[in-house]
Amino acid sequence: LRVNATVTVINVLKNELTEEGAQKLVEVAESKHNQIKTLCGIADDTTAVDFGGWGLGPADAILLAFDLRVNATVTSLNLRLNRIGNVGAEALAGALRVNATVTSLNLWGNYIGAVGAEALAGALSVNATVTS
Repeated sequence: LRVNATVTVINVLKNELTEEGAQKLVEVAESKHNQIKTLCGIADDTTAVDFGGWGLGPADAILLAFDLRVNATVTSLNLRLNRIGNVGAEALAGALRVNATVTSLNLWGNYIGAVGAEALAGALSVNATVTS
């Protein structure tokens, strides 16, 4: 990916990536200066994303956070009944600090503890678009 100049859409969700591996993919995607639009296979014109019950973990949430930072069309994100935990919640919180399109977010049943909840609360305090 570091030398490829044509790939714009990648979907690496639901693999056996570690959190560190997911972060490396994000770093490579960011180094491509907006060439790579998604690491989760989300099409440019998608407004509703339903990953509910997919069994996504923290590494998947790290990849999704990249997508939310660069995507300007997703307004609804359903992540209920996954296992993103605190690490995934922190990654999503970072994305929600800069995302201005998501209005609906469902994180029910994701094993998010106090650390993740604190990160999300901080992000939602500066995000003016998430309303439900």
